[in-house]
Amino acid sequence: MQQEDVRRWVTNGPAPEIINIAEKFGEQIKKKGLTTSQIRQVFSKLKSIEAKGYMHQRSEFMMLKPLIAYAAGRQSKVQGLQDLKDRVTWGIDAVLDVRETDEKKHLEEEQKRFQNFCKFFEAILAYHRASGGK
Repeated sequence: MQQEDVRRWVTNGPAPEIINIAEKFGEQIKKKGLTTSQIRQVFSKLKSIEAKGYMHQRSEFMMLKPLIAYAAGRQSKVQGLQDLKDRVTWGIDAVLDVRETDEKKHLEEEQKRFQNFCKFFEAILAYHRASGGK
C-alpha cells in the first residue's frame, strides 16, 4: 500500500481496487508481527473521536500521529507496526490537507475525509484480523 493509495481512499472513499490493496496490507502487517493489542489505544482513540464528532475533537485527531509514533517507537522491532504507522500518518495528513478556501466547504471536506479515514483504518484492522492477526 503506497502513499497515493492511502490519499486516494481518504480523499475519495473506498473503491474496489483500493480495498484489495488494503486486504493485502492487512495480511502483510500480520505476517510482520503486528498484534491488535499494539494498536488498541490508537483505534480506541479514533473511535472516541468519531463518537464525539470530528469537529469537536480535531486536535485529538491530530494527536493520533504522535500516539502511533510512540507505540511504534516502543515496539521498534515489529515491522508491521512501523508499516501501519506510516499508513496512518499518511492518512491523517490526507485528512488535514484540504485545499479549499471557503471555510464551510473546507470543514465539510475535512469531515468527509475523516469519515473515509475511519473506514480505511477499520478495513486494515478487519483484514489483519481475518488473516489471523491476534
